[in-house]
Amino acid sequence: MVKTYIGQKIIHLESVDSTNNYTANLLKEGKISSGTVILSDIQTEGRGQRANSWQSLPFENLTFSFLLKPSNVSNISPITINHCVSLALAEFISAQGLTPQLKWPNDIYVNNQKIAGILIENNFKSGVLNISIIGIGININQTSFNSLNASSLALLTGKKYPIKGVLFDIIYQLNKQFSTYESNSADLIKNLYDQNLWNRDISTKFMNNGREIEGVIQGTDKEGSLLILVDGEVQTYRNGEIMFLIKSR
Repeated sequence: MVKTYIGQKIIHLESVDSTNNYTANLLKEGKISSGTVILSDIQTEGRGQRANSWQSLPFENLTFSFLLKPSNVSNISPITINHCVSLALAEFISAQGLTPQLKWPNDIYVNNQKIAGILIENNFKSGVLNISIIGIGININQTSFNSLNASSLALLTGKKYPIKGVLFDIIYQLNKQFSTYESNSADLIKNLYDQNLWNRDISTKFMNNGREIEGVIQGTDKEGSLLILVDGEVQTYRNGEIMFLIKSR
């Protein structure tokens, strides 16, 4: 049974600096409840991880955020939230006849090109997760990305998609993944995430502390760090410690 954790209320904006910022401001004013979705046709200052920008043409792609109180999802952890959101996007993309991979820690790739990204901003109270604001960007109908290593549903399938229809499909997949977590366990969700990791069991080049390294991605640990086999030993890398050297296929 799929429970409704998000999507009970949707606020549709034509333009905003960032849907995550807008969500955070509503939270400060006490004007938003858990599960509310903020959708915008245009993001003027869309953000990615580690202060990177998210580039998206107006009215061409899907950019939205939602507020989640872990107390409403059996005290879900930050890592499991990321796993559930990643798997929901992968399920939706797979339903379009594509083969997505989860590029650690928060991107979705198809054919070695980025098609979606996730930005999760957490607030802790007394060391316990209190609030999560989850931002999602997915390339839908955009067909030109200049020099970016990116693609879209339209480029990959040759079809045009209704943006709001995609939103409703993804909301369903998000609720499905959160329901799977509550009905089963965080370990099951983690295993599903690891099974769909980009370049898992494949020799991959990356940079760490200015040094180029080649290793084989094994999976992730319980803290969400990436495990890579390097020179016969499994090394652990946290978010921000490495940068992959990617060639588009």
